[in-house]
Amino acid sequence: MPIDTTPPVPDPEDAEYPAVLLITIESEEQATTRQLEFADRFERGEEVPHVLSFEHPSQLRKLFTDKRHEIVRAIDAEPPESLRQLAERLDRSHTEVAKDVNILADYGIVYFREHGRAKAPYIPYEEVRVEYDMLGDDSSHAPAPA
Repeated sequence: MPIDTTPPVPDPEDAEYPAVLLITIESEEQATTRQLEFADRFERGEEVPHVLSFEHPSQLRKLFTDKRHEIVRAIDAEPPESLRQLAERLDRSHTEVAKDVNILADYGIVYFREHGRAKAPYIPYEEVRVEYDMLGDDSSHAPAPA
């Protein structure tokens, strides 16, 4: 039987998150270059942001709808004790809020604390920034496929 050498995944409460989530729109090549640069900085003991990269602005717009942006702001302003509480605060259905929060969680923007049966969403970052060079000369400006 093989031995599992995968390090255990820490509980969200125990995990260490960088202060900044940096969301970028850049080509795959640019994202790889940035990752290598940040890996070198991390090795030197510097704090580096968590990076989420998209190749085209339309992908970012699809993720950050007005409703999801409102959710991120609401969670940051006052972390709710449950998805139901967040839905009530936003005057939206629990089902729709849960769907949106889970999409944000899939991208590593929102995380959950378990409180009994309730899932309490939270954002572990002090800052969430979007970086996009609209005039950059690369393929990320080509229209995204439909």
